[in-house]
Amino acid sequence: MAPARFIPFGTCHAAVPATLFAGVVALSMLAVHPVFVGISLAGALAFSLAVRGAAATARGLVWQLPLLALVCLLNPLFSASGSTLLFKLGTRSVYLESLAYGATMGALMVAVVLWFEGAAAVLAQDRLLALAGGRARALPLVTSMALQLVPQLLGRARTARSTLAACTAAGPRPRLRDELVRTSTMLLTWSLEDSVERADAMRARGWESGVPRTQYRPERLRGCDTAALAGIAALLVLCATCAWAACSSWRFYPTMRGLAPWWLYLPFALLAALPVMTMVTGTFVTICHEGGCR
Repeated sequence: MAPARFIPFGTCHAAVPATLFAGVVALSMLAVHPVFVGISLAGALAFSLAVRGAAATARGLVWQLPLLALVCLLNPLFSASGSTLLFKLGTRSVYLESLAYGATMGALMVAVVLWFEGAAAVLAQDRLLALAGGRARALPLVTSMALQLVPQLLGRARTARSTLAACTAAGPRPRLRDELVRTSTMLLTWSLEDSVERADAMRARGWESGVPRTQYRPERLRGCDTAALAGIAALLVLCATCAWAACSSWRFYPTMRGLAPWWLYLPFALLAALPVMTMVTGTFVTICHEGGCR
């Protein structure tokens, strides 16, 4: 029998991977630095290969890499800044610094997309719903109702305007302002009547009945999860401090200069490698356990 596939962060609380991925994505978006972006892209690509597989990652890179190249090539056309002239396109000058900034932003976009894809493979919808509070769980209901009511309101507006336009016995057609006022008044009355009926229907189904609803929590925050959250938070603070120190000295324009000491990049490299390290370590332990059991 083949060994069971290890699910990364499957044995810990959902708050642990959610905090980790949120911190990595936030630092990746805020630290616009070639080294930090390269580390983030490498970590996201390695984790995507480990958790999603080479085929799924390649299918995503089919459209992500052209996007990176597009951003890299378009940036010199909109921002002709720098000191290292590469070539000219008519009256436009293409500088190395503009290409480097465009490549950095394109790689940043690809890295963020890869991180979100990897996080979606780890954090299923039920884990995210269990992680959210009671008020946040009502957000899908509010969104679906809005998506349903907006087209309904627009359709009723067209019906009201066409009905008023067909009633020619009352005299000439009113002016546009008067027509909009009459249509808005009819829609407001219509919506208020529907809101009362919808509120009664939802109250009959137990919404906001005043009795707190019980809910099943499939995950419980344990001591090891609290320790992991504290470690991730400390690592995020250290990464943010190092990123601020490194980015404050770095300049793209007019010349690329101001690289920080190499040890300032180590905390973020550890943070970006932490998901794939967890995946590889867990898979190795699972294989060894399955082999020992046989």
